[in-house]
Amino acid sequence: MTVPRTVRQEVYDADPDAVVTQSPAWSDALAGRGHRDVSRLYTLPDGRRLVLPLVGRAGLSEESWPYAWGYGGAVVEGGELTVADARLVLDDLRRRPALLRSVVPMPLRGAVWAEAAGADARRVPYTAQVVDLAPGWDELWARGFRRQARNSVRKAERFDLDVRRETGADPDARGLDVFRTLYAQSVDRWAADRGQPLPLARALAARRDRPGQVAAAARALGERCVVWSVLRDGEPVAANVVLHEPGTRHALGWMCAMDTTGIARETLATYLLHSLAIRDACAAGARWFHMGESDAGSGPEHFKRYFGAVAVPYAALRFERLPFSRAEQAARSALGAVSRWRRAS
Repeated sequence: MTVPRTVRQEVYDADPDAVVTQSPAWSDALAGRGHRDVSRLYTLPDGRRLVLPLVGRAGLSEESWPYAWGYGGAVVEGGELTVADARLVLDDLRRRPALLRSVVPMPLRGAVWAEAAGADARRVPYTAQVVDLAPGWDELWARGFRRQARNSVRKAERFDLDVRRETGADPDARGLDVFRTLYAQSVDRWAADRGQPLPLARALAARRDRPGQVAAAARALGERCVVWSVLRDGEPVAANVVLHEPGTRHALGWMCAMDTTGIARETLATYLLHSLAIRDACAAGARWFHMGESDAGSGPEHFKRYFGAVAVPYAALRFERLPFSRAEQAARSALGAVSRWRRAS
C-alpha cells in the first residue's frame, strides 16, 4: 500500500538531514516521467517512523532513485539513521519482487548504508564533491575558494553578462530554454570528443531527455528548483540547476550545461554561476552544497576544488535478479569500442 502523502511529508519534515530529492514533491516529478510511487514505511523499535522514497516501473524496478534523479535513501524522524535502520530497509528491499531494486544514498550518509549492505548487494562506486558551508559566505569567499576561483569570478563580472536567477514557479522563466539549447550543444560536442556517430549520440540523449527531467523538476518543486542562466548579447552561455528547500541543510547542484563555442571559457561564466549558487545556498541556510559526482583527477573534479569542494566516496546499492549491471557495462564497452574505432579510422 502506498505511504500516505501526509505521513511522507511529516517524516521528511522531521529529518534535519533530509534533502529535497527525498520529498513527496520529488516523487511527483518522477511520476510525471512515467514512474509509480511505491515508497515504503517502517516503524523502528524505538517508535520512530522511517520512509524509503521509492519508485517502480511495472514490476521491473524499484529504485530510490533511478540514475540521474539525485539522492534517495531513507528519511527518519529525528534524523539519526543507524546501521541497524539501514539494514532493516535493505533486508526488506532484498525481498521485494522487482527484478532490480536500488538505493542511491545521500553521500554524507553513504558510510552507514555501505556498512549495512550484505555481500549480495552490488556496489556502484561514486565520488561526490561537497562544499562545507559552515564558515559562511564571507569566510568561504576569502579562504574556502581558491585564488583561481575568486579571480575568475571577478573577471566574469567585468563582462556585460545577463545573469538571471529563476525558479520553477516563474511563469515566464527563460532558464529551461537556455538549458535545453546548451544541453543539445553538449551532446554534439560529447559525440565528437568520443568519436560517437552523431545520430546515435542524439538518439541516446533524446531517450535520457535531461531537459525533460529539469522541466518536470521545475513543475514539481516550484521555488525549490532554481535555474541560473547567463546570456551574452542574447546568446546562451551557461545554465545551472540547483535544488534546495530553504531552511534545510543540503543544497544540490543537480544539472548544468555550458556553451561549446568558446564564449563560456572567454567570459568565465561558469565560475560566476557556481559562486552565485553557493552564496545563495549560504543565504538560504544550507549547511552543505553538493556539486555532483566527478571522477578523481578529472577536469570537473579539479574545477570543483576551486570552490572548496572535498571528495566524498560513496556507493549506490543494487539487488539484481538479472545481470543488469553486467549488461550496462557491456553496452558501455561496446560504445567505447565504436568510439575508439571511429577516432582511429
